[in-house]
Amino acid sequence: MKSFRIGIFILIALAQLSVPALMAWSRVQTLTHGRVWKFKTAPVDPEDAVRGRYIALGFDIEQYPRVERLEWNTPVYVVLKADGDGFAAIDQISETPLSGDNVFRAEAGGWWDGKQHLTFPFRQYWVTEKIAPQAEQAYRDNSRREKLNAYVTVRVRNGDAALEQLYIDNQPLTDYLRAQAAKK
Repeated sequence: MKSFRIGIFILIALAQLSVPALMAWSRVQTLTHGRVWKFKTAPVDPEDAVRGRYIALGFDIEQYPRVERLEWNTPVYVVLKADGDGFAAIDQISETPLSGDNVFRAEAGGWWDGKQHLTFPFRQYWVTEKIAPQAEQAYRDNSRREKLNAYVTVRVRNGDAALEQLYIDNQPLTDYLRAQAAKK
């Protein structure tokens, strides 16, 4: 009887450990094998003392022209295409599940002026405490309306999307910060 209980305990422990392991494995698979998409960023206030050190991201394409209105928090599937400059653009949004290396899941937000606002799952770019102030300032300086010089790369695979890198002035964030520090 004692070995039966130990066996049950081991099975339950393995089941509990498998859920986060599968989630992590899925994200690693997306980052390793997913298709790379570049997203232009939009200005956002990047400071949030409650949630920690990250850069809050906004995207130009989160506002999609649409005749039919979707309810708040409705899951949608965003189908991407590349625009003339090589950046991601929305081809269509669907309420029915889709998959592919150009589809990811998002949520519908508000609807006004004939545009459906979307909430993408990759809105925070986490940075270390050490570089956070410089990173926030660099992003703020390069994502103003008069100087839109920041973008992110996102890997998309089978409906999953994972934020890969933040670029400022066509350089990864850490390289950009290093180059700016060398100029001073």
